[in-house]
Amino acid sequence: MLALVCGCSAGSSGGNPGASPGASPGQLDSGALDGGGTAKASGAGDAGPGGADGGDASVDAALRVCDVKQYGAKGDGVTKDTAAIQAAIDDCATTGGEVLLEGGVFLSGMIVLASHITLDVDASATLLGSQDVADYPDRDPPVVNTQLSNCKKALVYAESADDVHIQGSGTIDGNATGVADWNGDVVPEGTRPMVIFIVASSNVSIQGVTVKNGAVWAVVNMQVEHLTIDGITVDNDLGATHDGIDVVDGSDVLVENCTVASGDDSICLKSGAAGGLSNVKVQNCTTTQSGVANGVKLGTASVGPFQNIDVENVSIANAQAAALAVESVDGSAISNVVFRHITTTNVGTPIFVLLGSRDLDASKVGSIDGVTFDDVKATSMRDNWGSIVTGSVVAGQTFGISNLTFSNLQLAYVGAGASPNPTPYTPASFPEYQGQVPGQPAGTLYDQYPDAKFITGTGGNENTSYHGPGYAFFVRHASGVTFTSCSTPLTGTDSRPPVATENVTGLTGTCAP
Repeated sequence: MLALVCGCSAGSSGGNPGASPGASPGQLDSGALDGGGTAKASGAGDAGPGGADGGDASVDAALRVCDVKQYGAKGDGVTKDTAAIQAAIDDCATTGGEVLLEGGVFLSGMIVLASHITLDVDASATLLGSQDVADYPDRDPPVVNTQLSNCKKALVYAESADDVHIQGSGTIDGNATGVADWNGDVVPEGTRPMVIFIVASSNVSIQGVTVKNGAVWAVVNMQVEHLTIDGITVDNDLGATHDGIDVVDGSDVLVENCTVASGDDSICLKSGAAGGLSNVKVQNCTTTQSGVANGVKLGTASVGPFQNIDVENVSIANAQAAALAVESVDGSAISNVVFRHITTTNVGTPIFVLLGSRDLDASKVGSIDGVTFDDVKATSMRDNWGSIVTGSVVAGQTFGISNLTFSNLQLAYVGAGASPNPTPYTPASFPEYQGQVPGQPAGTLYDQYPDAKFITGTGGNENTSYHGPGYAFFVRHASGVTFTSCSTPLTGTDSRPPVATENVTGLTGTCAP
C-alpha cells in the first residue's frame, strides 16, 4: 500500500481548514500552515479509509497520511495546536486518510473528526487537552437522548460520521488533574469536557491508545452503530462522575482487551433514548479501580431496551458499590443479559439488580427478564450487604424481576458476627426502593439514586453500614429464580442465612457455605 504523507496548502480542503471550531475566518492558534508537503511509500498493508482502488495492481490503495506538523502543529506542549490539527483533519477528510500525531505533546482544545478519518496517536505523541474551558464549545448533536445534558463538551469529537477510527500507542490526556472544578463532582457534568465523544455515527473503532485524566466521563460513544473498542487503557480515577468507558445506546458493540481505572463506573452501558442498546459484547477486560461506584453496570440511565448483552472474562477490583449492576429505573426493558467468567475482589458486593422507577411513576416501570450470572468468583468483600436483587412497589403496584439464573458461583464472605451491629434487616423490613422511611413523616423516602450504597440511605446520603437479610443474597419481588452450584463460604460467624427471599415464586436451589 502506498502511504502519502501530506501537508497541503491552506486552500486545498476548501474554506479555512486552519480555523478552530467556532473560530473567526483566518484565525489560527499555532501559526501559519505549512504549504509544502512530502510523499513517501510505505509497506504493503490493508487499504485505509478513502484508499484508491485503481492504478498499479501491486498497490491496493493510496492512503493519505496527514502529519499535523506539516500543517503548523508545534507539539511543544505549550503552543495550542488546535487549528493545525483541525486543518489536517479537514484536509484529509476530502479524500479520507490518516491524521498523524507523532514526536511531541500537542496541546489542543476540541478537535472534530470526520467520516473516513483515522486519528493515529503514535507512541511518541500525546494529545493534551487545554485547561481553558472556552476551548471546548458546547455541541448539540442531532439526537434525542436524556444523556446529552451530561455530554456537551469534548476534546476529541465526532457526530454523524461514518468510518471513524482512533488508534495508536500514544496518549490522549484530558489534562484535568490541575483544574479543581474538573475533579470530583464540584460542577455539573455537562460543563466539563469528556476526552472522547462520538455520537450518531457508524463503523467506529478506538484501539490501542491510553486515555487519561478526563474532566468527566472519559470515552463516550452515544447512538453509535458498529462500534469496536479494543485494547485501550483508561486512567480516569478523579472522583465521582469520572466514568471510564460509557456506551450510551447503539447496537453491535464490542469492548475487549481493555484496562480501566476510574473514579466512578468503569464500564457503563446506558440508555437515554427509545432505541436502546443491543448486541453488546464486553470481554477480556480488567477494571482495576471503580472509585465510588461499580465495575460493570447497566444503567443508571435506562430509557430504551437493553437486549443481548454479553459480559465475559472480566476481572473487577476495588469498586465501592457493586462489581456487576443491572438497573432499570427509567422504563427500560432489559432482557437476555449474561455475565460469565467474572472475578471480583475488594468490592462492596458482587451483584446488584434493581427494577423500579426513579419518578415513582408506575407507568414508567420497565422490566428485567432473563439475566444470567455464571461462573462468578468473589473474594474480599468490603461490606456485609450481600447481593441485593429486587423489584419494587410503585404507587401500590408490585413490579417483579423474572427468570434469573445464578450458576457456578463462588462468593467468599467474612461473617458480620453472631450479633451484627447495626441489626440486620429482615426480609419484611428491608426498604423498598424509594419506600417510606419507618417512623418518619409521610413522604420521607429512602434515597432515589439506585445504587447498592444508597438503597438504604436517606436524605441523599449513602449508607454502607447496613446488613441485608441474607449474608450472600436477598431476592425480592421475583419469579423463576434458579441457583445451581452456588458456594458461599463464610469465614467467622453470621446469624443470617446465605439466601433470604421475599415475594419470590418459582425458586429452585439455594446457596450454601
